Amino acid sequence: MYSIRRTWSNQDTERLLQLVKKYGNKWKVFTSYFPGRSAFCIRSHYFSVTHDTTRWTLEEKKILQQHLSKENSPEKIDWEEIRKCLPKRRTVARIKQFYQNSVQPSLNRGSWTKEESERLKVLVAKHGRNWELISKELGTRSEDQCRNKWAYEFTTMKKGEFSKEEDEALTRAVAKYGINEFQKIKQEMDSKRSISQLRTRYNNFLDPDVDRSPWTKEEKALAIKLFQELKNIRAVKAKMNSKRSIRDMYNQLRNK
Repeated sequence: MYSIRRTWSNQDTERLLQLVKKYGNKWKVFTSYFPGRSAFCIRSHYFSVTHDTTRWTLEEKKILQQHLSKENSPEKIDWEEIRKCLPKRRTVARIKQFYQNSVQPSLNRGSWTKEESERLKVLVAKHGRNWELISKELGTRSEDQCRNKWAYEFTTMKKGEFSKEEDEALTRAVAKYGINEFQKIKQEMDSKRSISQLRTRYNNFLDPDVDRSPWTKEEKALAIKLFQELKNIRAVKAKMNSKRSIRDMYNQLRNK
C-alpha cells in the first residue's frame, strides 16, 4: 500500500507519464493504479514533473551529447544509462523530450517551410492528432513543434502580428513572472495567443538580452564552421558565447 506522502519512484513516475499520454488527464481513474494516492496528489506530481522550469545545465547537455555521439538512432539509445549519468534527477520521458525538442540533429528549428506545412496537413488527415507518429513520418520536426504548428494554424487562437499594446503587456508580464512562467503570463495578459506564440515573440523580438544586430561575415563564417564540427545549434551558441536567438542562428545557417 502506498502512502500519500511517500516519495514517487522513477518507475511510478514513468508509469504516470505513460498513462497520461495514453488516456489524457484522467486523475480520478489513475487512483486505481496508485493506491493510497489521491487524484489531487497524482495531478500535482504530474505537473511538477512535466512543468519543471529548471533549465538544463551545460554539463547535462554535454553528457547527453557524449552519449548521442555514439548512437544517433533514438530507438537504440540507452535512455536509462543517460538518466543515471545526469547530475539532476530527470525522468526518461523528460530526457527524451529534451532530446527531441533541443538536441536531435535531424530537426529543423527555423521557420516552417511551405512543404513542411502542407505535409503536416496531409499527415494530420491521415493519423489524426497522433503527434508521435506524425513527427516520425515528417522527419524534420519534433512532436511539440508539430502540435504547436497545428494549433497555431488551425485553431481559433489569435494570429498575425503582435500589436504595440500586446508587446507592452507581454514585457510587463515577463518582468513580473520571469521567462519560465508563460502559462501565468498568458493568464495575466488574458491573451488569446498560444503559450508558444508568447514565448517565441518575447525570446526573438522583445528580450533585451538578445543580440539582433546585423551579422558580420566573420561571425557567420565562425557559426558555420562550428556547426559543421559540433552538429548542434545550441552547442554552437554556447561555444560562441552568443546572445543571438536560436531561431536567428538557425535561419543564418540555413541560408548560408
